[in-house]
Parts: sequence; structure tokens; C-alpha cells
Amino acid sequence: HGNENNTKTKIPPDFWEKFENKAKELDIDFIGYTPVNENFVFKGLKVYGKNAIILGMEMKWDKIKTAPSGICQIEVFRVYKVLGNITIELTEYLKGQGYKSEAHHPFGGKLLDGPHVVAANLGIMGRNGLIITPEFGPRQRWSIISTDAEIPKTKKKDYNELKEYCENCGACVRECKGGSVYETPIKKPSGIITHIDRSKCIESLLKNNYCSYCLKICRPRIS
Repeated sequence: HGNENNTKTKIPPDFWEKFENKAKELDIDFIGYTPVNENFVFKGLKVYGKNAIILGMEMKWDKIKTAPSGICQIEVFRVYKVLGNITIELTEYLKGQGYKSEAHHPFGGKLLDGPHVVAANLGIMGRNGLIITPEFGPRQRWSIISTDAEIPKTKKKDYNELKEYCENCGACVRECKGGSVYETPIKKPSGIITHIDRSKCIESLLKNNYCSYCLKICRPRIS
């Protein structure tokens, strides 16, 4: 919807600087870019736009550290809502500039967030199956805007120290309330790597007030 006449792909020199300033004014903490990877688009769905803009927002530690609790879950869903609304707003901004674009809400879009976040060099995939960043550990939610606008080159970052820390830590494996985090991730024939037993994770969510314990036991900042 709203893309019928949007055919532009070229961008002016200061376009992304203005876009990022606008996003930061709306309290976005992370912005990254990567081509859409069709391997991580849900089967049978069409994504509008060949490129992905990744947006991330922090979940506040003073709320997350109370997990499992209602306070923690209010914070989780607050960020889902706020980030979702901002994602839609920024998507409409891109459409208004003439670029075909589509919002993918953090609570569920047409493509997997994690692999695109990693490809955009915003963080690493942790042993708990969550994206880990130096800034906030696992305490962020992610959304994507797919677009036909030309994107900047992905900024390279060295995450070797962060990867080493995560590999040697293992707090999520030891302390997960549902025992759902695998000691060694399982690689499926499709190439997708599974870090957790989903059935055990869901069971823990239901038993432990939506749990979110994995957000608490991983360090809130790793840098």
C-alpha cells in the first residue's frame, strides 16, 4: 500500500545522514544496512524492496533485570510497540520520498531479523539465539524496513572479543529456566542454525510469566 508510484532507487548524497538523524530523534539506538537475503524470507511471502534497513531499540535494564515479572514484560512489549510505530513512520517517510518500501514490525514481519542484523554488522548471534551487542548485551528489539532505495555500504566492526566472551560464558546454557539452550547449536539441512529447543522455551514462557530470563542472565553490557 502506498508504493504504486514509487520507482526511485537513486539517492542524493546526504539522504542517509538525514534519515539517520530523523531515526535517532525518534530514539532509535541502532541503524544498519544490508541486502535482503531471500533465504531468510518466510516461505510463500513476497518482500517489497531488495535492501534492508535494520533498526534496533534498547530495552531498559532496570526493568529487564526483574525477569521473570510483569514489569519486565511490560518493558518488552513497550519496545515492541514503540519500535513498531517508529518503523512504520520511517517507512512512510521513505515512501513519501518516492522509494518503494515496506515495514516489518518487530513483533513479526516477513523475514527473519537475526541474520539480517548480523549481516549489517550490528551484533553477533549469541549462544542463546539472541542478537548480542557490546552496548546492551541481548537487551534490544529489532525491526526491518525493506526498500528499493540504494543503501550505504555496511560498516565493518570487529566483534572477535565479543564472540570469544560469548563462547566462553555459557550462562544462558547453565541457567535457562526451561533448559532450552543447546550446549552446541544444531545446524539444519537448510543452513539455519538452531540455538534453542523451541518447545522447551515455549513451555518455560507459559510457566514463568513469559520468562525472558535469558535477557537477564546475559550481561547487560559487554564492552
